[in-house]
Amino acid sequence: MSRSRWYAIRTAPGYQRMAAVDERLPENRRMESIIERNCRKDGFDIFMPSFYKELKHHRTNEIIEKRFPFLVGYAFVNLPRLNFEDLRRVDGVIGLLRGSIGYGPLEFPDGMIEDLYFAEHERRQAFLYEQHCRRENWRQERVHHLRGQLRKILPKGRKARVSMMDQAEMAIDSLSPQIKERVQKIISELNELTSDVEVENLRQAV
Repeated sequence: MSRSRWYAIRTAPGYQRMAAVDERLPENRRMESIIERNCRKDGFDIFMPSFYKELKHHRTNEIIEKRFPFLVGYAFVNLPRLNFEDLRRVDGVIGLLRGSIGYGPLEFPDGMIEDLYFAEHERRQAFLYEQHCRRENWRQERVHHLRGQLRKILPKGRKARVSMMDQAEMAIDSLSPQIKERVQKIISELNELTSDVEVENLRQAV
C-alpha cells in the first residue's frame, strides 16, 4: 500500500468557494469547494483545512451555513505516485508550493496534515455546539411566543388548576372559523417545536 505524500497546491482565485449543490453526491461532500470537487473528479485525494460560519442571507434573512478555507489560496493533495503533471492539469490548480530555488515541490509530513485535520475537527465540533445552542434558544423563544398567542386568543378567566392546553381543547369548537384556523396553525407549529404531550393531544382533538 502506497504511503501518503502530501504536497501543497496554489489554487486559482474563487476556486475555494463552495461548489454548486449536487444531490447525487454523498452527504460528506455536499459542502465541498470547487477545487476539491475538481481534484476528486480527476482522482486526487485533497484536503482543504476549513472552518464554518452561519451567515444571514442579505435578501431573505435566512440563516445559511458557509464553509471557508483556513489557508486562503492553498490546499493539500496526496500524491503517492508523484504524478505532478496530471495534478497541474486540474482546473483551478495554479501550481505546487516549492522549497528553495532549484528544489522540487515541497512535501509535508503526515504529522503536520494530521494536526490540521485535528484543528479542523475541533473547530467543527465547537461550531456544531454553538449552532445547537442557537437553534435550541430560538425553539424555546418560539414556543413561548406561540403559547402567548394562544393565551390572547382563548377565553379569559380559566381556573388555575386548568392548563391552557386543556382549556383550548374545551374551547376550540366554540371559536369562529377564522380564529379556530389561526389556533390550529399555532398548535401545529407548537407540535413541530416540542414533544409536549398536551400539544399532541390537542392536535388530535382538533
